[in-house]
Amino acid sequence: MLLYMLLLVCTETVSSNIVSESSTSRILRRLDKLEDDVFMIRNDLIEDLRDELRNLRKDLKEETELRREDISTLSNIITESSGQVVLHKNMEDSKSQHGSYDCGAILSKYDSVINALKSEKSENILLRKAFNEMRKQHDDFNSRLNNAERNLRSEIDTIKNETMAGISATQKRVNDIQKDMNALYGLFHSDESLTNRSLNALQNISDITSNTANLSTSNEILKNVSDDIIRRQSKNINSCDGVAVSGEYVINHTSYPYGMKVYCDVDSKNKGWMVIQRRIDGSVDFNRSWTDYKAGFGNLRGEFWLGNEHIYQLTKEKPRELRIDMETFDGTKRYALYSAFCVLSESEKYKLHVAGYSGDAEDSLERGHNNQSFSTFDVDNDRSSRCCACKYGGGWWYYSCFYVHLNGKYVTEKETVPYLGGIHWYHLTLYYTSLKYVQMSIH
Repeated sequence: MLLYMLLLVCTETVSSNIVSESSTSRILRRLDKLEDDVFMIRNDLIEDLRDELRNLRKDLKEETELRREDISTLSNIITESSGQVVLHKNMEDSKSQHGSYDCGAILSKYDSVINALKSEKSENILLRKAFNEMRKQHDDFNSRLNNAERNLRSEIDTIKNETMAGISATQKRVNDIQKDMNALYGLFHSDESLTNRSLNALQNISDITSNTANLSTSNEILKNVSDDIIRRQSKNINSCDGVAVSGEYVINHTSYPYGMKVYCDVDSKNKGWMVIQRRIDGSVDFNRSWTDYKAGFGNLRGEFWLGNEHIYQLTKEKPRELRIDMETFDGTKRYALYSAFCVLSESEKYKLHVAGYSGDAEDSLERGHNNQSFSTFDVDNDRSSRCCACKYGGGWWYYSCFYVHLNGKYVTEKETVPYLGGIHWYHLTLYYTSLKYVQMSIH
């Protein structure tokens, strides 16, 4: 179906390109016709100007002939008048014989002829100026018309070249699309089996989805069964002492009539320890508020803090043993064991009491943190003028500030440990390295 749709799209694309090519041909024909029309109009204008100039020359020629005739007539009159003047001088003494003669009239006629000649000359000058101006305008118009013709021809040539280039590119694109269509036709005919296989794969995916849903249901059933087993195993357990295998259990403690889920760790001597804290990989953020440390957080099978209120309830009746197991990134393992450990109530700021050290890690906890109140970044109970939890992160029994800090930021082996940053047991890490693993357990 997808290939068929692609074929339809390609066919429409080719059709549109063919239509586009046809439109381009029509544009070229229109450009050619426009060019012919422009040149025809140009020729008509030039011919009209030439006719006008020919008529003007003809009129000037006729006017000149008329002026020449007038000049010839005036010349004859002047000659005749001149003869009469001479004759007047010769016949002055014989006026009585020929009668009187009006010389003033002759002179007046002579002046009129002279003025007429001057006027004719002025008119000829004006006519020549008009003719020259007309010729100049004709030459200027002809020059502009030639420039316009050159520009128009240049633009038409440019449009033709661009159009031909577009046609060439379109033709190339059509050829490429035709090749792609041929390839798609081949795929359409050859990939029918692939389509069938895809349908089978979709069916398999549907089956897998159904099986996954069934598996989720099975996991839920297993979880319920597991919880039921834990409840049955924990029916008469009030601590981790009676546990044979490490894991999660529900203990029946006086403070928890409905039971409390804990992690019990059985050591090599089959002694069960209740884990209250564990750091292994940095998967859980320990820079938490007072409320979080009170209630507890994390995953019992991974990193977690059991909760100050729970630790208080578990240790308020009598002190417990506290064991701290630790390991560095170079493989060094140490432990610290305290015979008496308890945490006071929230009203007493979950103050720490610890004593009776033994082990191979050297005592850093009792000497630096005994009788110290618990602090977080939002509840500062340390003895320092600064907020230790704010500066170093993580809730702890700070004094000013610490020898031991097992809830600091987890620093991996590849990271650089900042000074006083990380998870510290002073006699093992100083303040320059960080622990890889630590677990606090009570018994």
